[in-house]
Amino acid sequence: MAVEDSEGPEGAVGGETAGERFSTFTKRNILLVSVFFLSNLLTAVSTLVTAVTVLRESRTDWHAAEYRKLSQLRAGYTLEKFQQELGPPVFRTALEGGGGPFVRNVYRPREQYWVEVISDKNNAAMTYAVTTCDPAFRPEFFYGGARKGRVVLNENTLSDVLPPEEQREESLKVYFGYTAGSPGVVFQVYDRGAASAYRQFAWGLNEVCPTWHSKTPGYDPLVAWAGWYQKHQGQKEPPAGHSFLAEELNEGARLIMAESVVNTYAESAVDKTLLTFYPKQIGVNRLVVQ
Repeated sequence: MAVEDSEGPEGAVGGETAGERFSTFTKRNILLVSVFFLSNLLTAVSTLVTAVTVLRESRTDWHAAEYRKLSQLRAGYTLEKFQQELGPPVFRTALEGGGGPFVRNVYRPREQYWVEVISDKNNAAMTYAVTTCDPAFRPEFFYGGARKGRVVLNENTLSDVLPPEEQREESLKVYFGYTAGSPGVVFQVYDRGAASAYRQFAWGLNEVCPTWHSKTPGYDPLVAWAGWYQKHQGQKEPPAGHSFLAEELNEGARLIMAESVVNTYAESAVDKTLLTFYPKQIGVNRLVVQ
């Protein structure tokens, strides 16, 4: 005599399978199911948008992220702060001269720019300098007290960083040596004491960039400055180059300044003198990084 299976199909309870019970549940709780579905959909869309944003920034909008990093750094900060923003330095060397146990720390977070920090024995930044050779990379910096003035690398020229009334009062540091190891640099130093919060600021052109960019296509500021310097340096060349007073900058120099797009910015910590650390140039040293 055959024995009747009282349990029915596997997983069935009360004559219903698991699939039938789920169908019954969704019909009775359509609102709950809709909310659950919508929540999953929003999560998926949010994840996709985040991924696309990160990918876009990494490929096209990375400039903004780098500009934010650079704007958050100042001379006087600790090396830990710089490493947090830029990663570890790629070069660390003792600073020649400087009157103390100072260290040159060079960072290169991206191939488009260099950051140099000269630190003391307490790992405090005595200077902060940025050099970029990429004309499309244009970080901005502020000089003077209370963000008085603005410098944009690869945009401003030597003649338009300062307002005209101040430009006429500023000297210019120029140096071109006669050996392969001698730098070719042109820069201005801005110091207004209390009015510049007892910091010094500088901007100019650094020879770590093989090309000095100009406002006019085809013009070569590097060649122009080298020629001007040879004519006006005088009989005896000081070991750290010449500081030309404003009245010594003739029409020829003013024309070159108007063409010379700055590629380097530097600032000092409070009560520090930039020329103590940068007697010949500002920013990264070509012989250190090349």
